[in-house]
Amino acid sequence: MLSLDLLAGFTIFLLALIMVVSMVPGLLAGLESSSIDYDAVAYRTGVILVEDPGWPVYPPWESYNEDQKEEIIRMGLAISRDTPNILLSTKVEKFFNRTFFDDDDYRNKAIFGDIPYSYNFSLNISNPDGTYELKQTGSPMPPGYGYIRRVVKIKEPGVAEIDESFKDQYTISDPPGDEGSSTARNFTVRLDFSHLLDPAINPIYQIDPRTEPVNVTITDFGGYLNGTYENATLANVTFWKAGRDFPPVSLPWLSFSEEKPDSYTLYLDGDSHNLTPNTSVNSSISLVLKPAAISLFPLDQNSILDIRFNFDDDPPRTNITGTHLYDYNATNVTHLDLKTAVLEVAIW
Repeated sequence: MLSLDLLAGFTIFLLALIMVVSMVPGLLAGLESSSIDYDAVAYRTGVILVEDPGWPVYPPWESYNEDQKEEIIRMGLAISRDTPNILLSTKVEKFFNRTFFDDDDYRNKAIFGDIPYSYNFSLNISNPDGTYELKQTGSPMPPGYGYIRRVVKIKEPGVAEIDESFKDQYTISDPPGDEGSSTARNFTVRLDFSHLLDPAINPIYQIDPRTEPVNVTITDFGGYLNGTYENATLANVTFWKAGRDFPPVSLPWLSFSEEKPDSYTLYLDGDSHNLTPNTSVNSSISLVLKPAAISLFPLDQNSILDIRFNFDDDPPRTNITGTHLYDYNATNVTHLDLKTAVLEVAIW
């Protein structure tokens, strides 16, 4: 009997010991070094920022305005999930906009912590001229914070700069043909989505109007003026959709009578206008069509989008005409080199 009692007691002792040992890590969890937890949170946040484009994707979260901010689920800076560590400059600009995002936004849409962590996000950008640009948001860092650093590249959207060197290509012939008999002059910039979104194009260098702005700048406009005229009247800017099997049709989805900086910007000689300026211009036209505007158009990967600049004077003051392709030809669209930067995420 003694041996059985001893065996039973020893068994109970072992079971109790096993239970105590299994509970010890949980009891001591609060005593572990907090920097390990902070490092883990910083690492996770860094991965979200540099390897994810955020959500929503189409239209991208960075195109949302103040009224739509609650619809932003996640703030990621990558061009896409296929391009980790390659950030899009428009996402970077929106992320560091402290007048748009507050502390709770960064905690809920980037950090995703169970507790209200303090944070500091910084991005040190190396410019081609050797200078550096620091973007930063958050609180000053105390001793003992967790952090992660990631070396990244930043992509800038391309720009179609149409200067006087295109004059012979984009001017009505002299003497004018049938086109010259009209007082209206139309100049078109064409986006062929089937070409732009070709899967064979490296996603790092792909032109995707659904996620990045379309920039069109007509400089040296004076070179396109007729005779001694000092300016020409830009009546409006219109948008047309075409396809392989049907002619262009007008797209009236944008508000033409009021300026919409979240959707587009239009500058004539440096002054801001809506899409129906009916205003004279003598030196430059700059249009930036943003993804928020593209999302309003019923476009797919086989669509063609025409942006038409419509001039109207009687007699005509400019003979600008033709179609400029917004594509991968370096003559048509300038593609800037990727910038190197270092992203640091600090959490405490």
